[in-house]
Amino acid sequence: MATDRTDVVIVGMGAAGGILAAELGKAGLRVIGLERGPRLTTADFSPHDELRYFQRQDLRPNARRQPVTWRPKAGVRATPLPVLNYGNQAGGGTVHYGAVSWRLHEDDFRVRSQTIERYGARAIPEESSVVDWPLAYADLEPFYDRAEYELGVSGKAGNLQGRTIEGGNVFEAPRRREYPLPPLVADQSGVLFDAGARKLGYHPFSTPRAILSRPYQGRPGCSYCGFCQAFGCHIGAKSAILVTKLPEADATGNFRLITGAMCSRVNSDASGRATGVSYYGADGSDNAIEAELVILAPFIYDNTRLLLLSRTATFPNGLANSSGHVGKHLMAHISPRAFAIFDDRFVNIYMGPSAQKHSLDDFNADNFDHSGLPFIRGAQISVTPADLEAGPIGAALSMNPPPGVPRWGAAYRDFLAQYFARHAALVAQTENLPYADQTIDLDPDVRDQWGLPAPRLTYDWRRPNELARTEFVHRKLEDVGRAMGASSVWRAPLGPGTPGAHHEGGTRMGSDPATSVVNRYGQSWDIPNLFIVGSSTFPTMSGFNPTLTIQALAYMSADAIVTRYLKSPGPLA
Repeated sequence: MATDRTDVVIVGMGAAGGILAAELGKAGLRVIGLERGPRLTTADFSPHDELRYFQRQDLRPNARRQPVTWRPKAGVRATPLPVLNYGNQAGGGTVHYGAVSWRLHEDDFRVRSQTIERYGARAIPEESSVVDWPLAYADLEPFYDRAEYELGVSGKAGNLQGRTIEGGNVFEAPRRREYPLPPLVADQSGVLFDAGARKLGYHPFSTPRAILSRPYQGRPGCSYCGFCQAFGCHIGAKSAILVTKLPEADATGNFRLITGAMCSRVNSDASGRATGVSYYGADGSDNAIEAELVILAPFIYDNTRLLLLSRTATFPNGLANSSGHVGKHLMAHISPRAFAIFDDRFVNIYMGPSAQKHSLDDFNADNFDHSGLPFIRGAQISVTPADLEAGPIGAALSMNPPPGVPRWGAAYRDFLAQYFARHAALVAQTENLPYADQTIDLDPDVRDQWGLPAPRLTYDWRRPNELARTEFVHRKLEDVGRAMGASSVWRAPLGPGTPGAHHEGGTRMGSDPATSVVNRYGQSWDIPNLFIVGSSTFPTMSGFNPTLTIQALAYMSADAIVTRYLKSPGPLA
């Protein structure tokens, strides 16, 4: 067995891992990063290939070789999910994501307290495990700002130091300064959405995204090529960790990336202290890295699975799991959709990036009065391609035709030919609550290509609070579609209880070691030299995409490690 020694080993080189590698390397620490997939370059993303990247999902894990299974409830045999939407290369999901980059609201960090203060404790579903975060928006705001400026995010402020700014998101939390880049140019769907939403008295705005609207830090501005979601950017205008932080890490001279490396275990000694990791190399070899500091930063399935695979006599239920909360409180966005078609105009939603959209925050979080409603929290609403990728294949696979039109045959062909360039989708990204029985554990029946148990999800979003919220926002989608001037608007059917996008939870952070896995810095309560960073630590999810918050937390953790932990190794209060 080959063994390396280093100061820090980081598992996963995505949204969090790349930031931590760069920041710790700049602080003089020797860092080894493990990445399961390859390290690609911008040249690898040209020419555009809708079959390769969208249909065959070349930038995502192979669901057959790296399976994740799902069951709606305990006691039922799980079945493999057909599609996995996270990353499988250096840079992680930031390579192929749509690059929507939100800050959370102030009340997103205190969902339980906010709900009780405004509506009373009975408004919270009895079975929900909803809690407040152990930090406030104000604690994270400097790191949000740093992420936006260091990575490159385009947008329009709606709240500058408490002053409402027209044209931005008037519901956003206060920010210290404007975005580093102006919004991308609005496409036709955004123009129609803006007009229709304003007609209804809402407050539309250009969605912030980690895509350069003009040249920035030596990278070119977006070319509006239309191959964005599910694709790597062929010019580097998308602010992926691949082209932002990994080059910074390289430049320190303290960073080494090992690709094709599948981490199988976090190693620890008799005292419970983490001593490093074991991993399978690209050639199938067994390898180990000894390190003073271990950081887990892969997707949430692997964060949880690694802890469960690393059980010891000291931690028989999984490493760092004295609380019993590892694997619990799984959350995911469910996205009710409505389609709108236009007989009098072309919308051409396939032109430009999918994140070139407009959004509404009026019905998100607690931005509207829930009194008398049978649910709490809300959803962010946007206009978008049918499935965030609007090429012909994407539209054909994702656009649910209206009632009376079949999903195949001549009638469907004729419908798609007529409305491919004349349609848009309206999507509500709902903030679903955490529940302790929504879990990630090890599947006893299914193993991956390395012989490791597959992560198993036990999850069903179809609960009374979530169903009521979904029905509410579905009606709002239809209202906006009609206000846009569509000739016809209809709902897409809701799927089964499988988790949707942006999975969060499994190693939640908190203020109490008895009810959480890590503290606000991602530091394990049980093992001070083990950090876990990513959306697995989120106590609640918000209606927003998690990536910018993941990145802000990574900057916050790196800062705490450099300025505090290195000076006095041990628990960070």
